[in-house]
Amino acid sequence: CVLLCRSLDGRLQVSHRKGLPHVIYCRLWRWPDLHSHHELRAMEMCEFAFNMKKDEVCVNPYHYQRVETPVLPPVLVPRHTEIPAEFPPLDDYSHSIPENTNFPAGIEPQSNYIPETPPPGYLSEDGETSDHQMNPSMDAGSPNLSPNPMSPAHNNLDLQPVTYCEPAFWCSISYYELNQRVGETFHASQPSMTVDGFTDPSNSERFCLGLLSNVNRNAAVELTRRHIG
Repeated sequence: CVLLCRSLDGRLQVSHRKGLPHVIYCRLWRWPDLHSHHELRAMEMCEFAFNMKKDEVCVNPYHYQRVETPVLPPVLVPRHTEIPAEFPPLDDYSHSIPENTNFPAGIEPQSNYIPETPPPGYLSEDGETSDHQMNPSMDAGSPNLSPNPMSPAHNNLDLQPVTYCEPAFWCSISYYELNQRVGETFHASQPSMTVDGFTDPSNSERFCLGLLSNVNRNAAVELTRRHIG
């Protein structure tokens, strides 16, 4: 093991930027694209791994192995919008007219009213099938209520895979004083972050507001800034 004394907050400061020591050394010697400690796992032979919370921390990059980020499966989306080509005629909605509707003289509702009877094979609450309870005269004149099979156009949807890509930043924060924006937008790339009023602009885990200046800043804003962080 290559040991360093653990600091009070467990982090190491390099060039005005703080980070976890084993992450810094692993990024320096093995994985330049390493982002956070969530991508590292200590090997069993390491006696001073960072997660053991000992007074000394092993920073040997070869005592840690990288945990690969799982690749999400592609998302299948249809190329064409599934909108019906034509809508049913208005006659199909005649059964929705309430029974107590009064019609003017000379105007009668259409006679092809379909009573609300259960479809074939309906199982009532007492456990008996209600096919034999239906009126034969109504059964003969009523249209077929069985669901139509899906059309071939719906069975053979033209799908193409879309690979999901993780964004470079999971959060963007803009700082405003009253209705005026101050400073640049902060893009969060680390799993956790802190917003405070100190001066550490190079730390990717902190959005520090101490160095941001505004000529229009008044006493109320100054008082509010003291309570940030």
